[in-house]
Amino acid sequence: MFTKKTITLSTVVSDRADLGADLEIVRDFAFAYVGKLPSRLDRRLVSVSSERHLQELENAEGVEGVIATPEVAAKIPNHFGLAICSDPYARIMDIHEYLIEIPEFQWANFPSQIDASAKIHPSAVVAENNVKIAEGCVIGPNAVICERTIIGANSSIGPGTVVGCEAYDMKPGPGPQRLLKQSGGVLIGKDVVILSSTTIVRATFGGFTVIEDEAAIDNLVHLAHDCHVGRRAKIVACATVCGRVVIGEGSYIGPNATVSNGITLGERSTVTLGAVTVKDVAEDSRVTGNFALPHTKWINFIKSIR
Repeated sequence: MFTKKTITLSTVVSDRADLGADLEIVRDFAFAYVGKLPSRLDRRLVSVSSERHLQELENAEGVEGVIATPEVAAKIPNHFGLAICSDPYARIMDIHEYLIEIPEFQWANFPSQIDASAKIHPSAVVAENNVKIAEGCVIGPNAVICERTIIGANSSIGPGTVVGCEAYDMKPGPGPQRLLKQSGGVLIGKDVVILSSTTIVRATFGGFTVIEDEAAIDNLVHLAHDCHVGRRAKIVACATVCGRVVIGEGSYIGPNATVSNGITLGERSTVTLGAVTVKDVAEDSRVTGNFALPHTKWINFIKSIR
């Protein structure tokens, strides 16, 4: 499980000289994770390279320190740790991959634990380490349960579903394209139903993609990294939920709907079939269509052009 250990930036660069190249530490600080500004991890290091990032930093929670470009460094508030380099984003991604390689730093490994009452199909694949499957769970044929996955009591994973797969996040830099190394996991509550051929993506920089108790996810759904699915929420077939989406308790996402990165769907909200949602949805509201307008407004518009 996650250890919540921290390390100072000065320790990192003293251990790996290449990570200190073109890096000036102005105010040293301790941090546990690297993350992007919209991430929800506590005690994290982020990059800032523009005025827009400065505005996001004002509202960001859990940030301990910043690596910034020389152009914006003077505008970083004094309560943040600070270092300066020419390419902050590439540097924090290098530091992220360095942290992953420190044994037992972010995560304490353990042999996988499967309750004796759980029913695991013989063709299912469960990682040998860092998985917990509680009592009464059912893991279907050809399902894959990757490391750093915790599954609560009486939950079921359908045939061909993959839990804890890698996020589509590419490593920046001039070399050949490759996936960024990732350190997060998936946390599934009690009485969760996930049907067949669905992908549940692990969190990228640490922490969990979370599915709370009694949520229900249909076939062929893609739930991306760092999402948080509230209790008794429903996500229907072929929906695509992009990274860092928060789905409120009792919400509903219809078939073939798409929810863009970082969106919050309020409690008991509804995204109707095929809707493309690009901004937050208020609780107890219903949105429809491309760019997800309020449902009645969309219906009235359709009536007006018929």
